Amino acid sequence: MPRVKLLNFISKGSLIDELKAVDKKAALKELVDLLKHRHDGFKSTEALDALLKREKFGSTGIGQGVAVPHAKLQNLKSVIGAFGRSKTGIDFAATDGEPVYFVFLLLSPFDQADVHMDSLRCIAEAVKRPNFLNFARQAKGVKDLLELFQEMDQQP
Repeated sequence: MPRVKLLNFISKGSLIDELKAVDKKAALKELVDLLKHRHDGFKSTEALDALLKREKFGSTGIGQGVAVPHAKLQNLKSVIGAFGRSKTGIDFAATDGEPVYFVFLLLSPFDQADVHMDSLRCIAEAVKRPNFLNFARQAKGVKDLLELFQEMDQQP
């Protein structure tokens, strides 16, 4: 099976250079609303509820300024995602207690657990790459973020 890449589930139109949100719920809503306009039949209320329910089990703020909120939904045909950057930081109750600057949102159909896990792994691998977070922080806009994601996807 080919390796899952960031741009397999985060499309060009699903990147936000500067989140307006100042808290976790608003950030999730902003990203979910972005996906609503990109996917036919997508139920944003259902997605937001699933993400908030998942957050109650434990924060998806994984540290180093990164959060990976994720949930599974009934009516999706494939794994979809969005990315948002906050220049001011958002309190996600991250494991390291630090604010979150990068939010990778992931939504999957219930019947695609393997792709869901591979997509989470893909995000983790990108975040661990040397300088990925520095480049994401310094990106001048969506175009730079897209180029960074493309570069990550080309890595072996």
